[in-house]
Amino acid sequence: MTEQADLQAKIAELAGRINLHKQQKQQQQYFGNGRWYPYARSGRGTYTPTHKNRTLVLNGTVTPPGNVLTSGGGTHQIMNKDTYDRELRHKLEYIEQQHNAKRRKRNVEEQHRILHHFAAPQQASRELVINGIRFTLTHDGSKLTRMPDAATAGLETPKKTKVADVEFYRTKHGNLVRASALNTSARNHIKQAPQCEHFTRHGTDPPFPEVVGFAQAQTLRSHHLKPLAGSCPYGARCHFNHDPVKVAICKDFAKKGQCHRGANCDLSHEMTYHRVPACIYFLRGNCTNAACRYPHVQVSSAAPVCRAFATLGYCAKGTDCDKRHVVECPDYANRGFCANLENGRCTLPHPERAAVLRKAVERQAKIDSDLGSDLSSDEEDVTNLEDVDSDQEDILMTGMGDDKHELSQQHDYVAFY
Repeated sequence: MTEQADLQAKIAELAGRINLHKQQKQQQQYFGNGRWYPYARSGRGTYTPTHKNRTLVLNGTVTPPGNVLTSGGGTHQIMNKDTYDRELRHKLEYIEQQHNAKRRKRNVEEQHRILHHFAAPQQASRELVINGIRFTLTHDGSKLTRMPDAATAGLETPKKTKVADVEFYRTKHGNLVRASALNTSARNHIKQAPQCEHFTRHGTDPPFPEVVGFAQAQTLRSHHLKPLAGSCPYGARCHFNHDPVKVAICKDFAKKGQCHRGANCDLSHEMTYHRVPACIYFLRGNCTNAACRYPHVQVSSAAPVCRAFATLGYCAKGTDCDKRHVVECPDYANRGFCANLENGRCTLPHPERAAVLRKAVERQAKIDSDLGSDLSSDEEDVTNLEDVDSDQEDILMTGMGDDKHELSQQHDYVAFY
């Protein structure tokens, strides 16, 4: 046993010397040349240093930290994401308030300046001549209205002018509007973009990598390629409104009364008339469910189908809407005709109803009458001449594959043999 222990000790000592020699040799190879090269040279003997801070990731289940590092004014701060979002929202609101205050201040100053200029005795009539064109100032000093004059009808209003060091810009009607008043009016009358169909129906907006621009989006629509469920093919470039509150009802929640996603569901769990139809039993007058989840709203059965509810799954009017909230094609239900039904572009239901069929018949009869009324008298004369010439022609009528059933016929009579 003693000899075996001594042998193992000698082996361990020899192994330690070998490892020590290898380490010294590696250090000599790395630090042997004192010159510095910006790029590594290729060839034999090139040494690549090993990194001591290597880590092994087996399953990648490490969650990223929820903190955000911010820097500003020479200082660094670490805060969680909720606090960062709240602070950023407050900062943006403060900046917007400051900009609005500056705009209001500039508007008041320019208004006071222009009114003071026209308050002079020589400007008591509030009339002004610019490039030979007569203008009159409004009572609030926001616009110079062009006065009708036949002598200056051919002259063009200048695009930009200054009156009392206040800038005025031309409108499409030939008037001049003060710059600050124009900005205030434009901000007060911003047109709300319509709801995005994909976002409102599905409630999510991940970017679609295949669609990078408007041209490719048009190609996507022309080939009828539907995007992934719950997505907007335009992503952040969509020009329509993505309101997380105005979304359709969750199908699982509407059917079962519960959803396994819970609060993480992108769709809505509120059974209001904005996103669900009225109770059909209530409309028939026999709803006996005291805990009915569908809204009890009285809607006429003759009312047209709401287009916003049918196509988006959400109607902003809610109970104030006088149309029916049903999932049907509004064009087919209201007019009896859907242009996208034949080519398969319309995916909404097209139920056959007597009222819808009557509308379709009336529409077809109107089209036929319009086509018949387009026939001119000259065409009628030509038709009559052709009918006269055709009296001499014989028409041979035969049976189905049988030569014995030949029948010689003219327009005047039919002879039987």
